[in-house]
Amino acid sequence: MNRFTRRVLFQLFFVSGFCSLVYQVVWTRMAFASFGIITPVLSVVLSVFMLGLSVGSWAGGRWIPSLTRKSGQSAILFYAGAELLIGLGAFAVPNLFAVGEHGLLSAGAMDSLRYLSLSALVLAASILPWCMCMGTTFPFMMAYIRERDGRNTESFSFLYLANVLGAMTGTLLAAVVLVELMGFHHTLWVAAAGNFTIAIIGGYLGWKQPDPAAAVVQEEERSAGPGNLPLPGNSRRRLIQWILFSTGFGAMAMEVVWTRAFTPVLKTQVYSFASIVFTYLGATFLGSWVYRRDLKKNSVWPVARLISFLTIAAFLPILINDPRLVKASWTNSIDVVSLMAVLASLCPLCAILGYLTPRLIDEYAAGDPAAAGKAYAVNVLGCILGPIFASYVLLPWISEQHALILLSLPFFAFYFQGWGSLPRWWRWGSGLAVSAALGCSLLFS
Repeated sequence: MNRFTRRVLFQLFFVSGFCSLVYQVVWTRMAFASFGIITPVLSVVLSVFMLGLSVGSWAGGRWIPSLTRKSGQSAILFYAGAELLIGLGAFAVPNLFAVGEHGLLSAGAMDSLRYLSLSALVLAASILPWCMCMGTTFPFMMAYIRERDGRNTESFSFLYLANVLGAMTGTLLAAVVLVELMGFHHTLWVAAAGNFTIAIIGGYLGWKQPDPAAAVVQEEERSAGPGNLPLPGNSRRRLIQWILFSTGFGAMAMEVVWTRAFTPVLKTQVYSFASIVFTYLGATFLGSWVYRRDLKKNSVWPVARLISFLTIAAFLPILINDPRLVKASWTNSIDVVSLMAVLASLCPLCAILGYLTPRLIDEYAAGDPAAAGKAYAVNVLGCILGPIFASYVLLPWISEQHALILLSLPFFAFYFQGWGSLPRWWRWGSGLAVSAALGCSLLFS
C-alpha cells in the first residue's frame, strides 16, 4: 500500500473519529436536556455508546470475510455503507429523544427506579443502532487494508491513532465551539456531512477496486507480530483478553468517578465530562503515537513494564484531587491552577492505555480483522460495564477516592502476574513506587 493511500485512509478515519465524538458529546448533552442532568443518564449514554461499538466490532469482524467473498466487492464499500448509516443517525436520534421525553412525562420523579429504567431503555433504543455501525468501521477498514497489503500486521494501531486524534478534535470543537455557535442540531448536521463525505470517498475507492482478491496470509508469513513479537498462544491470548477487558472496565468506570469528583472544580457536570473526555483522548493519542514510533523502531515496550507504570498512574488522580490541595470548591469561580492539576493527573494513566491497548490488539490479531474485532469488542465490553458499575454500585455507597482505589485493584493483579518477567532493579523500584502510591492514597482518602 503506497504512502498516498495510507494518508487517505488515515484522513478518513480521522474524520470518522471526529464525527463519532461529536455525536457522543451532543447526544450526551441532549440526553441531559431531555432526561435530567444526573449521573445515571451519563452512565447509560456511555455504556450504550460502548455497547454499540463492541457489538459492531465483533459482528463486523465475523461478517466482513463472507460479505466480501459472496458479493465480490471490496470491504471499503461496506465501510462506506456503515458511514452513510451513521450520518443518518444525526437526524434520527434527536427525534427519538423527543418522543421518549414526551412518553416519560408520567413516569415519576427523575430519581425513581421506574423513570431511570424507562429512560435507559429510551436512550438505548435511540442511539444503539448508530453506535453499532460505528463499531463495524474498524474491522471493515482493516479488511480493506488487508486486500491492499496482505502482510500488514499493524493496521489496527494505524487506524486507532487516526481515530483517537479525530475523536479528541471532535470533543474539543463540539464542546467549546460548535455547540455554542450552532446549537445541537446544526452541530449534528456538520458531523453527518463528514460521514456522508467519507461514504462518497469510500464508494469511489471501492469502485476503483471492484473485484478484490482476498489476501490470504500464510501462517509462515505471520510467524511474527508487531515489533517481531511471536504470535500469542492460547494462554497468552486469554491473558491479553483479560487485560483488555479490565483496562476498559477500569478506565471508563474511573471516567464516571472523575466526572463527579472534578465537578466542584469546574462547577458544572457537562463541562467536567467534556474536559475529562478531551484530556483522556489527548493523552491516549500521545500514547498511541509513541507506540507507533516504537513499532517503526522495533523497540516496543514489554507489557509487564507498561502494567507497572499503569498501576502507579492510577493513583495520581486520587492524590492530586485531595481536598486539601484543590481549593476551587470553596470559591465561586473556576481555579485554573486546580483545573489544570486535576486534568494533568489523568494524563499518565490515559497515555499508558493509549500505548497498551493498540499494542495488545496488534499482538493478538496481527492484522486479522476478525481477531482484531473480537479483541476490540472485549476491550469495549469492559468499557460498557465500567460506567454501570461505578454509577449503580460504587458511588451510591462509597466516596470517589475509595471508588478509584477499588477500581485500581485489577491492575495490581496483572502487575504481580508479570512480576517475574521484569528485571530485578525494575521489580524493586516499581514495587516501592506502587506501595507508596497505594499507601498515600489510603492515607489521603
